[in-house]
Order: sequence, then C-alpha cells, then structure tokens
Amino acid sequence: MKVYFLYATWFLPLFFLFHGLYQGAVYRGLDETYESGTSYVADVLDFDVKQIAAQTNGYVVLRFESTEGTIEEKLSLPVQMAQVIMDSEKIPVRFKADSFRPIVMIPVLELQKKVVRVNLAVVSIGFLVTLLIAWKASSYVAQRRKSGDEPLVIERIDTEELNDKTEL
Repeated sequence: MKVYFLYATWFLPLFFLFHGLYQGAVYRGLDETYESGTSYVADVLDFDVKQIAAQTNGYVVLRFESTEGTIEEKLSLPVQMAQVIMDSEKIPVRFKADSFRPIVMIPVLELQKKVVRVNLAVVSIGFLVTLLIAWKASSYVAQRRKSGDEPLVIERIDTEELNDKTEL
C-alpha cells in the first residue's frame, strides 16, 4: 500500500530535532569558549564579503599565537557580523581548543548569540509543525489500514476522442 510512504514524514521532525541539537551545541560552545577560553588578539589575514543571488555572506581568516602554537582559521560570517569587523586589522578573540566553537570573536559575540537564538526559535517552530504533520500522516495511514485498501480504478475519459482520431 502506497500510503505507507507517509510514514517517511517522520524524517522531517527528526531533521529539525538534530538541527536544534546542533544549534544548542553551538550556543553552549560560544558560552563555554567565552567564559573559560583564553584571550588573544588575532591578525586579520584575509576578509571577503560576497553576494550570491539574494544572500550576502563572507569570511575572515584569523591568525594568532596561542599556547598550542600558531592558530590560523577561516571563519564564515553573515553580513551583519562582517559589517562589525570590516575595517579591523586586529580582532580580540577567545580560544578554547576543546570547545564546540573553539574561536569566538569578541566584537560579534552578542550578535552571533542572537542569530543562534533566532535559529533555535525557527527550528523549534519547524519541529512542532512537522511533528504535527507526521502525527496526522500516521493517523491517516492507521485509518486507511483499518478500513482496508480501496482498489485503484483507472478509467479513460477520452475514449470518444481516441476513436475519432484513429478513424482518420
């Protein structure tokens, strides 16, 4: 029965759940690095902002000396964060190697946390909506299983037109 494929709708809330867990880990990583990381001043090696279609984003390449050696990292930036550090040659950062987010740029920390909170809100709404959709789809499948399969009937409605064309 083809309605069993409706059970696949449960992958949607699972996707939102995993994405929400990822965003939560990012948020905790930002806090952990900021609270217990070591402060450094990073040199900006490269900076670029690109506009692709309706999206504008960019990246910054940072390098700094830590107790673990020279750290050089390319970090992606949404346009809002890029505007804050656009003219900077040096950026204060916090670094904690074993954190989920090992490098935190201090000037954009609050903005980054706001973005993650918005992402968490959107993911939560998506999770709840798709959970409802998956539940309704499962209820529909269960109802169809109880009532039994209805045979699929394919009926041609253009038989007169078909006969007219074949006579020519």
